[in-house]
Amino acid sequence: MTRHKRERFKQLRRAYGTQDKVGAAVGVTGTMIRYIENGNATPSGKLMLKLSFLFDTPVNELFPDVEMEAQSEAVLDALR
Repeated sequence: MTRHKRERFKQLRRAYGTQDKVGAAVGVTGTMIRYIENGNATPSGKLMLKLSFLFDTPVNELFPDVEMEAQSEAVLDALR
């Protein structure tokens, strides 16, 4: 998996507050938020939805790299 920094996520997180504050709001650590923000971790679907609701932003806008990977996998599956 290629690491993708999530700039929109980072922008919205900064507007909301610290990584620790965002983590507390969605039930994870600030460290996990940092990993997600820097593309070192991909959150579960449930956590993606929590973050989407917290930031009032569509999941695909917060995690465009995840959407691209899913589309690529779907194309590869269709070609098999």
